[in-house]
Amino acid sequence: MKKTVRLFASAALAMGALWNGHASAQEFPSKSLQIVVPFPPGGVADLVVRTVAQKLGQDIKQPVLVVNKPGASGIIGAEYVARAPADGYTLLMANLPIMSINELQYASLPYSAARDFAPVILLADQPYIIATGHSVPAKTMKDFIAYARGKPDALTFGSASSSTFLAGELFKQRAGIRMAHIPYKGSAPAINDLLGGHISLILDPVITLLPHVQAGKLRALAVTSPVRIDSAPDIPSYKEVGLADLDITSWQGIVAPAGTPAPVIKKLNEAFNQALQSPEVATRLKEQGVSTKGGSAEAFAGFVASESTRWATLAKQVDFLPGKL
Repeated sequence: MKKTVRLFASAALAMGALWNGHASAQEFPSKSLQIVVPFPPGGVADLVVRTVAQKLGQDIKQPVLVVNKPGASGIIGAEYVARAPADGYTLLMANLPIMSINELQYASLPYSAARDFAPVILLADQPYIIATGHSVPAKTMKDFIAYARGKPDALTFGSASSSTFLAGELFKQRAGIRMAHIPYKGSAPAINDLLGGHISLILDPVITLLPHVQAGKLRALAVTSPVRIDSAPDIPSYKEVGLADLDITSWQGIVAPAGTPAPVIKKLNEAFNQALQSPEVATRLKEQGVSTKGGSAEAFAGFVASESTRWATLAKQVDFLPGKL
C-alpha cells in the first residue's frame, strides 16, 4: 500500500520543477475547466460532478464543463484524460473501477491509474442498498439469509458493474450464503429483472434503488453503511442486521493527468474543497443519499491505495480473473 501511495504522490509531483511559465499557479485558472465523466448522463457519478461543478465555476469565476465520455467500464474517458495536457484544465471523475478494479478485470489497459493520474480530491460517496423483489418471501435480512440457506444455489444476484459484482460476493461471504451471479450491462436492466422476479437480489447505489423501494416495488434489506442514512432512515444498517465489515460505498473523486504541477493540484484541491463545503451542494447531494467528503490530495491517494488493496484481496478469493465479466 505504501508503495502505491508513493506512486500516486510521485505522479502528482512529477515535472513540477519543469513548470515553464506558460500559465503560472498564480494565474490558474485563466480559462474554462473540463471534467470528464466516463459514464453516461443520469447516474450518481454524473449527479455528483454536475452538482459540484456548478458551484466550482461560480467560485473560480471560470466555466466548468462536464463532458460525458462513456464506454468500456470508464476506460474510454480515462484514457482520454490520461493523454490530455498536464495543465489542470482537463480532469477526470474517478471511481473504484477506474482506479482499481479495471486493472484486475482486464488483461491490458490503455492507462495505468498509478502512473497516469495525479489524485486531486475525494468528492463524495454513498452506500449501496441490498434489495430483493417480491418474488422472494423474505421481509428482513434475517429472513432472507434463512431462506437462502434453505435453498442453496437456487437464488441469484445481479450486478451492473465489476464493483457491484465484488460487493455482492462480499455480501455472500458475510451472510454465509450461496447465490449464482448474473451480470448486466447497467443498473436499469438489472433492476427490471429484479422487479420481474427473474433474479433474487441486487446491491446498487442508493440513488438508483431508493425510488423503487419508496414506491413499494422493491424491498430493502439493509444499507452497506455502519449507520442508517438520512435519505432512507427506515432501512437498517448492515450492523443492525448482524453483518460484519460490509462498509461499501460508491465513491467519486477527481484526478488530473500525471505531471500536473503541484501548485495547480493544490489550487484545484482548495477550490473543490470550497465547493463541497457550500450548504447548497451538501444539501442537494444529501437529498440523494450522497455524503460530501473533501480533504487533501494526499489523503485521497491513501484512500485509493487502501481501496485497491481491499478489493484486490477479495478478487483473488472469488477468482476474479481478467475478462471474467
